[in-house]
Amino acid sequence: MNIGIVKALVVKEAKQIKRDMSSVVVAFVMPLMLLFIFGYGVSFNIENIRVDLVRQDSGKIAHDLADSYVHSKYFNVNVVTSTQEAKGNMESGKTQGTVIIPECFSKNIQKGLKSEIQIVSDGTDPNTASYIESYAAGVFAHYLSSLKKAVSPVINVIQRLWFNPTTESINFLMSGTLTMILAIVGTFLTSLVVAKEWEKGTMEAMIATPISIVEIIVSKLIPYFLLSVVSFIVALSYGIFVFKMPFEGSIFAVSLVTSIFITVSLLIGLLISTSAKNQFVAAMGAVLVTFMPTNMLSGFIFEIKSMPDWLQCLTLIFPARYFVSSIRTLCLVGDVWEIILKDVAILLSMSLLLFMALKKKLRKHVE
Repeated sequence: MNIGIVKALVVKEAKQIKRDMSSVVVAFVMPLMLLFIFGYGVSFNIENIRVDLVRQDSGKIAHDLADSYVHSKYFNVNVVTSTQEAKGNMESGKTQGTVIIPECFSKNIQKGLKSEIQIVSDGTDPNTASYIESYAAGVFAHYLSSLKKAVSPVINVIQRLWFNPTTESINFLMSGTLTMILAIVGTFLTSLVVAKEWEKGTMEAMIATPISIVEIIVSKLIPYFLLSVVSFIVALSYGIFVFKMPFEGSIFAVSLVTSIFITVSLLIGLLISTSAKNQFVAAMGAVLVTFMPTNMLSGFIFEIKSMPDWLQCLTLIFPARYFVSSIRTLCLVGDVWEIILKDVAILLSMSLLLFMALKKKLRKHVE
């Protein structure tokens, strides 16, 4: 490989990027839009759920428990006088659940007898229903633990939540968003830009020259690699300083895994553009192989272990799965090299296979 030729081609690509601002839009505007959408619009932390509270007991303990629900950040409580009224509110969609404090609740607590409350939730939305049940039960358990009679003098349970102590969904959503940004930006940059060259005929002209296939591939990778790196740095900084996303890993570790994942994404884009040679087809191909798998099959939103076995096997072919694993570990846990090196090895293998496939594909066109 002639370094001088590669340098000249890289300079040519840089000038082309400067003239065509669409690459800058893809590299910087799109990531900020994704960060904004996932940072502010997507959250698994549900608050202010509309529920009715029916207090059939007028005792002080029941009154204090009712206050616990009223002042909870998870619920927007409407106190009603009867279960029939609460049922009507749920049927009309005004509320999503009902908490019922039964009669003799306070007396049973004072006597040390078994005391229960009833939690009714709207099952038309199973996710919200499960949140209502768990949050309402949590408020009830917390209140009981505050009562002296409900606290055991022998056993004391101390709870600790590791890696994401605030339980904020934004902390793991942002790490997944970084994966989506790199996958989409890297693939779109090379697929759209190179497809445009195929449409204009400049790519065929370059292949027809004595320039080797490796030199062409490397010259296409370098400028867009640097652009993707800057895009990632901006996105990571935005997540840390604006959304307060934790980052426990080292610069070396994140640089290693990010560099390889960017290379994989760029090679996928080049392979798509080489096969499609049309900007519209290349854009659709980039969406199919990056956006959808990153959202659904990478562990970004849905837990892979909860998927059917055949679908878990299918996720193994998508690079985003391995980058999600590493970047989430780096953000929330730190440098766990057992995980990082495994993901790096798989991504590196993918990059080599993609490079060989691309080289073979371009050589066919030379012939």
